[in-house]
Amino acid sequence: MDYHVTIVGKSLSVRVTHKNIKTVRLKVFPSGEIRLSVPLDTPDEWVAEFLNQKQKWIAEKVSKFEKTKAIEKETHIRSGAATRILGRQLVIQVEAASQKRIVKNDGKLFLYTTNPNDQENIDKQFNNWWQRKSKEYFIEVVDELYPIIQKHGIKKPKVVVKKMATLWGSCSRKMGRINLNYYLYKASLPCIEYVILHELTHFLYPHHDKDFYDFLTIYMPDWQERKKKLDYEIVLGV
Repeated sequence: MDYHVTIVGKSLSVRVTHKNIKTVRLKVFPSGEIRLSVPLDTPDEWVAEFLNQKQKWIAEKVSKFEKTKAIEKETHIRSGAATRILGRQLVIQVEAASQKRIVKNDGKLFLYTTNPNDQENIDKQFNNWWQRKSKEYFIEVVDELYPIIQKHGIKKPKVVVKKMATLWGSCSRKMGRINLNYYLYKASLPCIEYVILHELTHFLYPHHDKDFYDFLTIYMPDWQERKKKLDYEIVLGV
């Protein structure tokens, strides 16, 4: 169900979903999309009043993303555009070269290409590089955190990197793998560690119950702070 809130004279759509949850979750995404999750028995009148009270908060978050284009998903890779890798902002520089390669150096990401006028080819080169580098990095983090669940007889899961609209990660216990969001590579290491340990913990505790969070807290006492930082860096929500 969609609701609308008027902020600074502009009508914004809010996607409202009733779920089997106990707490309200309001999130603003880099694309400008706004989502509100509420418990199943939440009355429409309460939703309308809640959104009315949150107008100022929503306006601040929408404005925050409009001012931080560097952390949005890149549509095309061009010189002068910015991206973020492992929490650090980098300016992209596209240059002609005899061989294709991508190099990070002094706050810049140099993309060397054989045809600087072929935008489709440049985008593909960047996406392939990002896919490969992010997976390599995620596997390293999994290797470091895996011993936490290894002693419980869990086989090391495979890592799959793919673009996901709203999730940072998911796991398939049956397939023995964890799926990590392509854009998670933008986040800092503590945030990546949180997402990966979260998914590894699901191999022991499938649901977000007390046992799940107790286990997560034992091995990562500051997981809530890490999650908040991740939400602030890439997704803003409450």
